[in-house]
Amino acid sequence: MEKQIRHNRTIMIILLLISLLSSWFLVNYLVVRVSRTADEEALSHIKENTEQLHYSFHNRTEDTWTIMEIENQALSGLGTASESEAVRALSLFLEKSSGSHVYLIAEDGSYIDDLGNKGRWQLDEEMLPLLQNGEYLCRLRQVETGGDLLDFAILLSGSVTENGYRILLMEYELDTYLEVLELQTYGGKGVAYIVDSEGMTLFKTEGELPASHSQNYFFYQFLKDMRFDGDPDINDAASLREAINSGKTGAVYASEDGYSYAVSFRPLHIMDWHLVLMVERSAISEVRMEYMQQVQWIAIGANLLIMIVCMIFYMVNSLWISRRSEVRLTSRERIINVLSTNSQGVYILADDATGKCTFISKSIKDMLGVPPADFLGRPMKALLDMFRRQELEQALREWDNRTVLESGRFLFCNEKSNTVKYLRIRVFPSQNGETVMAVLDETADAKREQVLEDAVNMARSANQAKSSFLSNMSHDIRTPMNAIIGYTTLAIANSEDTEKVRDYMEKILSSGNHLLSLINDILDMSRIESGKIQLDETEANLSDMLHDIKTIISGQVNAKQLELYMDVIDVTDEDVFCDKTRINQVLLNLISNAVKFTPPGGAVSVRITQIHNAPEGMGLYEIRVKDTGIGMSAEFAEHIFEPFERERTSTVSRIQGTGLGMAISKNIIDMMGGSIEVYTEQGKGTEFVIRLTLRLQSETAAAENITELEGLKALVVDDDFNTCDSVTKMLMQVGMRSEWTIFGKEAVLRAKQSIEINDAFNAYIIDWRLPDMNGIEVVRQIRSLGDDTPIIILTAYDRAEIEAEATAAGATAFCSKPMFMSDLRKALMNALGGQKKREENILPSFDNTDDFKDKRLLLVEDNELNREIAYEILKEYGFSIDTAENGQEALDKVSASKAGDYDLVLMDIQMPILDGYEATRRIRALENKELASIPIIAMTANAFDEDRKAAAECGMNGFISKPVNMQEVIGALRNVFR
Repeated sequence: MEKQIRHNRTIMIILLLISLLSSWFLVNYLVVRVSRTADEEALSHIKENTEQLHYSFHNRTEDTWTIMEIENQALSGLGTASESEAVRALSLFLEKSSGSHVYLIAEDGSYIDDLGNKGRWQLDEEMLPLLQNGEYLCRLRQVETGGDLLDFAILLSGSVTENGYRILLMEYELDTYLEVLELQTYGGKGVAYIVDSEGMTLFKTEGELPASHSQNYFFYQFLKDMRFDGDPDINDAASLREAINSGKTGAVYASEDGYSYAVSFRPLHIMDWHLVLMVERSAISEVRMEYMQQVQWIAIGANLLIMIVCMIFYMVNSLWISRRSEVRLTSRERIINVLSTNSQGVYILADDATGKCTFISKSIKDMLGVPPADFLGRPMKALLDMFRRQELEQALREWDNRTVLESGRFLFCNEKSNTVKYLRIRVFPSQNGETVMAVLDETADAKREQVLEDAVNMARSANQAKSSFLSNMSHDIRTPMNAIIGYTTLAIANSEDTEKVRDYMEKILSSGNHLLSLINDILDMSRIESGKIQLDETEANLSDMLHDIKTIISGQVNAKQLELYMDVIDVTDEDVFCDKTRINQVLLNLISNAVKFTPPGGAVSVRITQIHNAPEGMGLYEIRVKDTGIGMSAEFAEHIFEPFERERTSTVSRIQGTGLGMAISKNIIDMMGGSIEVYTEQGKGTEFVIRLTLRLQSETAAAENITELEGLKALVVDDDFNTCDSVTKMLMQVGMRSEWTIFGKEAVLRAKQSIEINDAFNAYIIDWRLPDMNGIEVVRQIRSLGDDTPIIILTAYDRAEIEAEATAAGATAFCSKPMFMSDLRKALMNALGGQKKREENILPSFDNTDDFKDKRLLLVEDNELNREIAYEILKEYGFSIDTAENGQEALDKVSASKAGDYDLVLMDIQMPILDGYEATRRIRALENKELASIPIIAMTANAFDEDRKAAAECGMNGFISKPVNMQEVIGALRNVFR
């Protein structure tokens, strides 16, 4: 033991010597590093101060130009006012600024100042052309009375007074203007200079520099003999001057016998001036001292730490020698407990002779929920029985005790704590008569691996979906393309057969429109995913929106011989704010899908309900689109709103589409803060439910009583209970009494009874389709009773189909479903004679070309084929057309024309040489105001909202997207020539 102690003492002495040597090397190394770091830190600090001074000067200059522009607007408004008003305006302007004088100067040099003094200003040859070119001018001017002046000048937007003053000039005293450069640091041992490109000192702040330095007005003169370091490109005064004049920004040290400075420089970007900051090196040396003190403390701390470590080592080893057996056991248990705590594992030691557990780490309670005492002194098999790992018991019996035995990861359920963990058991070869078993908790690893696996599966699914989408799109795009190419070939081959060619052309047009819809869906989805689509809330009327959608979709519904029902339930607020275009896009998509996937003879219904529990000023609406079509599988319904998804069945595969419509609709509804759900069953149809909260218009007309209708009685006849209930409530809101029935025969009976008891109905609202008899037949039978009460026919179909028959039967007025409050009020007033019958909207006729005769257009299009098509079509409408192949050619033709040569320009956007936007800007900037105001309409394939805004911003009068719809084109042209 004494020999061991002497050995430990020798080791401790060696360690102390090593610590002293290492500390000496560490201090020297850190001193060198600290010196270099302190120098770099000092240069960085002075560069930051230079940047702050530059920022102050830049802000002062920008403020000067700003107040001069404000004064420009004020003076330009004076026009030909008297000179006394101009002098008054200059005096007020001077009071708001810190200038010394302000002048108005004419182009011949005559001027008037803020005191009313007049004289002549000596304008140099460059000053007036630069101002006329729109530049701001700043000049340094020296006066005989002493002191330098700084002049700022701009060209006014218009002449002032009859003398034609066009230039506004503000005069500042240089020293006053540059007060922003005064230093607030370095204890007065720093000076800021402004020098010109020749090295003359134009200005400097107060500071304590040697007299030979501070009194020399040629800045580089007192630097010529100095030594420079800190920048490899600057080694003398000449290279410093070259760096400053070239506009660089930097910092160096300049030293000579007895003096050392830090010099920082940067350009001011005004009159070729430069800002230079010089600070005595001693003023910034505090940083070096702080670092040196840190080095000393580090060295002292390192020595103390090593000595403490050596002492601890000596004491621990001495105790270990004297108490070897006790320390050995305690150390072993402590190490195992530390390992088990830090490694999320439980360690068990078992005696090889008896097989019993001699040690179990404390972490077993956290992992398995049992205390260590439950298994100490018991065979290891008792612990293995807890895991129910029989294969591990078998492996232990066959184990050769020379390799690590591992169970592999398994799932362990702790019934006491109701937790599930992923565990792994390892048994290590025995040492010193003991076997070590480790139970490791790998739950966190298993979860991470599961997350990674899920992410990989999601990525794989996304790739498969996109691949499937591209495959589908390849088929769907090639289908109309094949039709276009095929029918074009047939049209050429049968060019003499007019009927065949017309039929082919109609099919080509239909295929082209379908191809355009495919492309629009793809672009919409791409813009939604990139976040470029924005909602545009405008005033909208739900009744108008639903009726417009019904008009659009009716053709598809009739073509497939389907029933279309559109109902309104409890909608009291029709006027809202919303993005009407996007809501129409969603509803048209849902209804079109319902039509496509519903076989002939089926039905499609649209029902909108207002739920009356929305916040103040808001309306909560539920829209249900339901069909009796083929439906969807439950598996596909879960993914219907995901992009690139289409269900592949024998029926669906024959129906064209991108598979993006539902994803686009879902994204639009989400952007509006609403929700969309789907309920479907294969063979029984599909229902989509949309819920939206929309802002109500503040000036929405209230459903007030109509004086002419108060107290009158009406009978509602409709086969749908909800419609009867909704219409009845609306009638009560306008002041009428109401009854309802769902049968036509009962309606006739009630009409007869009401006449007999002298309480006849004052109005009938009868649906065209009833379960027991036709609505028109109900009208005939009511009229046969001698009842001339107004009768309103309510229909979900095209009224033109029944109008003649219903009128002949005695119907008074018609109202289309869905029926809102506004529709009901108008129908009642029409039927009861309260207002004139609304005139039908007449679509403009595009056959009459008289409006366009003698109109001359300039068609600007770089694509020869597009230009030829537009030329021929427009020519058919009576236009006289000139063409241009790019924006520059269009600009040249308009510039060379006379007023009236062109009535309008159709301008493409993406063109070589000069695009449509820039060509429009230059046309609007022409001096000839009549030519500059010529109407210009964009006709482009750039059809997004931002493109429309860009067209309006550059001065265009309209926007037509390609491929062109001639009704849209002619409508836009009629708006211009209206």
